[in-house]
Order: sequence, then structure tokens, then C-alpha cells
Amino acid sequence: MGIWKKFLIVLLLFNLAYSKIITKEFLKNKPKSYAKDFYLYLYLKQNITPKDALWALSQAKNPYYKIFDEFAKKYKDKNVLKLINCKKYPPKRFLKEEPWCIEYGLSPYKATKLNRLDLIKIIKKLDSVDKEWSKKYKIIASNEPFLDLVKTDSKTFFKVFNNVGGKFRAKYFNHNLPLKLLKKLSKHKKQFSLMVKLIVTNPKLNKLKESLLNIKDTKKFDHFTIFFLAMNAIELDRLDIAKKLLKKAYKKAWYQFDVDKVLFWQYQVTKNKKYLEKLSNSWDANIYSIYAKELTFKKFTNIYYNIPQSGKKSNFDITNQFAWLKVLKDIKKIDRKKLNKYKKIFSDNYTLGHLAFIYEKFFRYKKQFFVKPYSDVTKNLPLKRKALIYAIMRQESRYIPSSISISYAQGAMQIMPFLSRAIAKKLHKKYDILEQFNPKTNIEFANFHLNYLQKKLKHPLFIAYAYNGGIGFTKRILKTHFKHKKFEPFLSMELVPYSESRRYGKKVLANYWIYLNEKEKIPFNILLKNYN
Repeated sequence: MGIWKKFLIVLLLFNLAYSKIITKEFLKNKPKSYAKDFYLYLYLKQNITPKDALWALSQAKNPYYKIFDEFAKKYKDKNVLKLINCKKYPPKRFLKEEPWCIEYGLSPYKATKLNRLDLIKIIKKLDSVDKEWSKKYKIIASNEPFLDLVKTDSKTFFKVFNNVGGKFRAKYFNHNLPLKLLKKLSKHKKQFSLMVKLIVTNPKLNKLKESLLNIKDTKKFDHFTIFFLAMNAIELDRLDIAKKLLKKAYKKAWYQFDVDKVLFWQYQVTKNKKYLEKLSNSWDANIYSIYAKELTFKKFTNIYYNIPQSGKKSNFDITNQFAWLKVLKDIKKIDRKKLNKYKKIFSDNYTLGHLAFIYEKFFRYKKQFFVKPYSDVTKNLPLKRKALIYAIMRQESRYIPSSISISYAQGAMQIMPFLSRAIAKKLHKKYDILEQFNPKTNIEFANFHLNYLQKKLKHPLFIAYAYNGGIGFTKRILKTHFKHKKFEPFLSMELVPYSESRRYGKKVLANYWIYLNEKEKIPFNILLKNYN
């Protein structure tokens, strides 16, 4: 290979910040997965032909977001690039754009950022092609947005209400919804469920919340919609309504976590110890069962902090995403023979997390393993930090260092590429995106980020919210949640606006307490009280 060719390859790798060239041959026979999408994304960022870009797009499991953006750049089709750009344009830009671009790229949320006169200009453009396109924007531009909203059809109602953003919703839509309208809207289960969640988790929608108290017929609602209606009733101090709704939510709960959640709240609103007793017998380790066991002086008998291993160095490549995918496929149906097979494969501390994953699946999650893989990386950390890292790691990836999310968060600690790049710069390290699959690097970067979060947010619950949803999101909810009210901090934990962060915070808090209590016995009630 000539010296200039070598130089160009080195330069390419430096710019892309990863340590190997991704080839078609490498990708060709890999199963469609988020792991493959990640490598397709890296492949698309290389110097490839439009034909190769089209091939890469056809190989993707989820060909949207980053992959489609990179494909558009390489495919070099003007119409495709325009389509991509329309999604990214700021609100004002749509004043200059064609109607099809406005229809594709302008959202109700973006529309709320325009002044009324500019939005009317955009509406006129849309009307020249299809008046259906402008219906949602006419409500936003109206002198009386709420009155026009309640008069429109259900489809347009949800397009507007569920997508305008919390501030606009609070400013213009915080009025009582007629019961007749609620009944009509409730026929659209998915959108109605989202609407209920948006109302209940926004502290500024008091009148809309009062409207929800009038809903009686919940037969067609799922567990989550009914549960949010119950939380709404509790927040408004209508415990009579809450009791009835919780009874219905219990019947529709499927997962043990959700069963325990309802039992907890049934005990809170009734103080009937039969609910507490039933909750205290739960096999699932979560914030609700921990609370109940502590009050009834019971202990978990199904929590394990270790699994015996031979200690022999494992030959399994823990950084290989596709090797782990093969294991996942193999253990869809797991028996004792397969368990023994993987005990031999996952034989050292760096594969302890993998073995814990398989054990839990074998025991149908009735036995729960809170193990500590990569112990040489965490051994010098203080007890509370070590507990927090493992609590997050268990929830993020189940300890698997080759994990990749749909948004390309990486490694055992699931760090987003933009964050790992920023951390590498602060640590004065050469950045290699593929190094995040190395547990040592991934944990080091996560620990650095946790140092920053802990300076801003003291309690592990709030740190968990920030790790998942960002520190800006966490600071916003702390302005309105976790105040001195009845049922705190539990009620605020149920009313966190982001669904993923809501569940994530509860899971990490339970994990943290369990890890901490292996060495340092801290009552769960004390841990909860120290949140403010």
C-alpha cells in the first residue's frame, strides 16, 4: 500500500473517531438489529458510493433518524436531501418553503413558536393545496384555541393537544372538557391514553384534571390509563374515586411490578393492611415491595449477590454485539442443559453479568441477581458510588458491555456518543467510539459523568433521572415535583412526565438500595426521606 493511501486511511479514521474500517463483508451476514444499525451508521459515514448507501439503507432494522440522514448525504439525491432538511428547519424557515415541505417538516409544537401573523401566512400556503393540512394550525392560530379545539374532529384534536407542548397546553387548553367529548375521545385508545398522561403529569392543568374525575366507564382502558386516572384522583384528594380506579387497575395489571404498584397505592389510600401484607409477599424487588417488607419486618429470600464461577478466563468476546445476539437467540428456550453450557462459557468476573442474565431467565426472574462484574474497575470506588454504578448498569444494560440502544447509547453504562465524545475531550483522551464497548473505558466515562451529576443533584433518585433524561429535564421537574405534600415522594415519582424516566428512576432507586444494603444497612424509609 502506498504511503499516501496509508495516510488517507489514517486521516479518515481520525475524522470518524473509530478504530476500524467498516466493510460490506463485515455487515453482509449480520442479523438485522440495533447493533447492525450502529455499524451501518458508521459505514455510511465513510467514503462510499450512492449505490453502497442505498444498500446500507436496505439493511437497516430501523432506517430512520441518524441512518437516514447519513444515507441522504451519501445518496446525493436533491429530493431526498430536501426531505431530510424539511424536518430540521426552524419554524421561521417554513415561511419561505413549499406546502409539501411545510406539511412534512412543520409540527404543531414548532407552529406554537411562530407569531400568529406568520402562522396565518403558512396556513394560506397549505390551503392552496389541501385544507386538511392546515386544520391543526388554524386551531393554534385561533383567537380562542380551546373553543376551536373542542369543536374539531377527534383526529385533529389529538394531533393538536398531544403535540403542542406543555407550555402551550397550560396557557390555552386548561379548561374543563365536557364529559360527552371525553367519551368520544376515549374511543381512540392509544391517543386518549397519551392525553390522560399529559394532563395528569402536568401540574398546571388543574381544570383539565378535574374533568378527568368525571370519567366512570373504564372498561376499554388499559392498566396504565386507569392507573393515571387513579393518580389524578389522589392528587385532587378524591380518594373515594381513587379506590374504585385502583381496584380496576389491579385487575388489568400484568407485570408483577405493576401489580405491586397498585397494591402499594391501595394501601396508601385505605390503610388496609391486607394490601400491605399481599405486597410484602411479592417476589419482585422494587420500591413498593421493599417498602412493604420493611414495614412488615420481612426480608427478600430471592436476592443473590453472586453466582459461583470457575474463575477460568472466558474466551467469549464481550465486546462483540453479534456474539451476544447469538446467545440471546439460543436462550429463548432455556433448560438446565443450556444453563450448564453457559456456566462453562461465562466463567470469569468479566462475564458474570452475562451469566446473571441467563440465570434470571432460567429461573423466570423469580430469583434476582445483583452481581458485580468488572470488579477490578470499580474496586477503589467509595461504597455509595459503586452501588450507584451497579444500580444504573443493571437497569441500563443488565451488565452487558456490548449493548447498543436504538439511539446508539453504548456499553454496560449506555453512554450516548455525543456525551462520550465530550467526556473524552475533558479527560484529554483520544476518542474512539468503539472503545465504549470496553467496560473499563465505559465505566470510567460514566463515573466521570456521575461526578458532575452528583455536584448538581445529591439524591440517587434525582441523579438517576438526570442520567436517563438529562439534567435540564431533572431540574425542571424539581421545580414542580417533590414538594411537601401528602404521599411524597411516591406521588411525585408517579407523576414524572417522561414515561421512560419515571420507570427508570424507580428501578435504579430499588437497585441502589439493594446494592447498598449488602454492606451498609440503610432503612429504605430513611433513604426516601433524604430526597429534599
